[in-house]
Amino acid sequence: MSNISRKKISSVLLASALALTFSCNAYAQSQPIIVLEYPNFSSNQQNYSDNLFIQNYDYTTTHKVKANETLSHILEDYYSGSGLNMKFVEMAIISYNMHAFVKSNPNFLFAEKTLKLPSLNQIQAMLLGDNAPESLTRSKSGVIRSQEIYFIGG
Repeated sequence: MSNISRKKISSVLLASALALTFSCNAYAQSQPIIVLEYPNFSSNQQNYSDNLFIQNYDYTTTHKVKANETLSHILEDYYSGSGLNMKFVEMAIISYNMHAFVKSNPNFLFAEKTLKLPSLNQIQAMLLGDNAPESLTRSKSGVIRSQEIYFIGG
């Protein structure tokens, strides 16, 4: 191959690469921007002043689990706006209601079970290691168990 044909091939390849690059950039710039909105997220601030858990830190109640209801639904209904980390609230509810979960797994909640929903003060006391529910402190065999909730990992 001669030097001229090599230079022509190189120039044609370079021109093709540049043309492809410019057309890709133009195509990328002409694409619309898609904004995703999540159904439960809005920029408007919600008013949680009617939440009984916020009005009275000692308020506790019960909830009967409906079919197809998740723990996340229950947390949102009762504890939204409480200022607590929902993972702590989730673990406290599981601790108070072991009978309602398969092997303490928050993803496996039995329908028709009645949950005891702890007050904000009860949740705080559990996190600090005080006032654990009786189901946590004594197992079926009578052995006393730890009263703290431990979080390992990130």
